[in-house]
Amino acid sequence: MALIEANSGGKRVRPLLSLWFGSCLGVEMERLLPVACLTEWLHSAFLIHDDIQDGDIWRRDRPTLWKSHGIPTALNAADWLLSAVYREISSISLDPSSRIRILDAVSDVHRRTVVGQQFDLSGRADPSFSLQRYEELVRSKTGRYLALGMVCVAIVKGLDDGVVDTLWNVGDQLGPAFQIQDDLLDLTKGKGRGGEMGNDIREGKPSILFAHSLQSSAMTDADKSRLVSIMDRSREETSTTDIQECIEIFDKCGSIEFAKAEARSRSAQGLGIFSDIDELSPLIKAEFESICEYLTERNR
Repeated sequence: MALIEANSGGKRVRPLLSLWFGSCLGVEMERLLPVACLTEWLHSAFLIHDDIQDGDIWRRDRPTLWKSHGIPTALNAADWLLSAVYREISSISLDPSSRIRILDAVSDVHRRTVVGQQFDLSGRADPSFSLQRYEELVRSKTGRYLALGMVCVAIVKGLDDGVVDTLWNVGDQLGPAFQIQDDLLDLTKGKGRGGEMGNDIREGKPSILFAHSLQSSAMTDADKSRLVSIMDRSREETSTTDIQECIEIFDKCGSIEFAKAEARSRSAQGLGIFSDIDELSPLIKAEFESICEYLTERNR
């Protein structure tokens, strides 16, 4: 069940990023595949937990695992996937110190992602939610999580801590850019949730649009009260008209354009940091520019 869920589709951004970076650095495929796999097992486990906590019934245009097979089975599948992460680490041909570095990296990302998810849960429909809190959330939940594969590849290759730290910094910019684009895509029908749009609104999730609009000078007291009221409703009580009303408030506050500009800016900052790594060739840096563009311009 766990493997079926993990292989149900998706963008595969993290394993593909790992495979691309490792191939560029000349890492042998037998050492590279476990790194790519561990990033996808971790991601799939987090998504199962996320769907349960959010009450999401669609993922990748099919029923979520908890919806189709029940919460106990879904939790068990996620637990199995987490165990698979550490099995992959043990299978990589590494010296003991490098294996410890990878274990530290994976466990740190695991911890940060859980903390970020709690920031997400505590920020839902919160009228005091701010852009600063959004930054804390997205760096914890998405930033280093996105960089993990490249960091593990760098460790396998034997690159020093300076390069690893720089790759983490890349994630601190590119991860938020990726999440901001996700926030924007939620306002469309192309996010793989059974054709629904506005699911973040239905769940009261603290997106960058929600955070920015609350701090906007264009937000009236009446609009704020209405927005928070809709965000605080249950999924079943939130209508398509409610969703459209929230989108209109976001647009009125300039939050949609702000989010688009912020995604582009964070992507450019991530690319700039990556481009400063002396150990990487001009070709790798040029290819990474295309990757950054995809992450912030994608339509799914």
